[in-house]
Amino acid sequence: TRELYYLERILYGVAKAITEHISLGETYYKVKKIYSISILYFDIGHGTDYLYHGQNIFKGVHTGDFLQVSTREKDAIVPRMPSEIYSEYFLIRVNEFNKVAVTPLEEWIEYLKTGIIRPDTTAPGLGEAREKLKYYSMTPQERHAYDEHLSALMIQNDVLDSAKLEGKIEGKIEGRLEGRAEGREEGREEGIKEGVLRNARRMKEKGFSTEDIMEITGLTFEEVSQL
Repeated sequence: TRELYYLERILYGVAKAITEHISLGETYYKVKKIYSISILYFDIGHGTDYLYHGQNIFKGVHTGDFLQVSTREKDAIVPRMPSEIYSEYFLIRVNEFNKVAVTPLEEWIEYLKTGIIRPDTTAPGLGEAREKLKYYSMTPQERHAYDEHLSALMIQNDVLDSAKLEGKIEGKIEGRLEGRAEGREEGREEGIKEGVLRNARRMKEKGFSTEDIMEITGLTFEEVSQL
């Protein structure tokens, strides 16, 4: 299928983006350059390439040279090419891509066409996209279980870190008061235990099951029941 007036559509989109990023009354200097990237799955026209680039240029009709314009930057007049100012358009014709992907861009286009990401891909962002695909391909029940698993892991790490920190602090204080190595050790162990119990109470208040609390903290059923 085709989409009529697609070039007019992207031209309108670029013009809209330009006007939305400049406030009323601001100077033309504030106009931003826009990059328009279109990923096409329909037949826009005739062409042999899968990637097309377009941009406004000013070329001498008789001399063939490219015009440079003068502009002010930091109280100095400097020459600039219109390509530094005017919008650029990229049309990616996904269905026309029929080659072995070599560059990161080609790997992305291959993925957009096939929906498959290579196991050995090094293209920026594709590894993250693979993980997102795995996540959103799960059923709602699987996704909920996965989220709960991640939450439990984060809490477990927090419990252990908190317990270690509290145990070290309380162990040092107790050890100094006792003035003996065994006092420091006992204080450290008591501090760790108290930290684990404190975090287990928080988990119980948040509605975690007894089994989950036991698995994460290492406490016994009796210890959890007495919280």
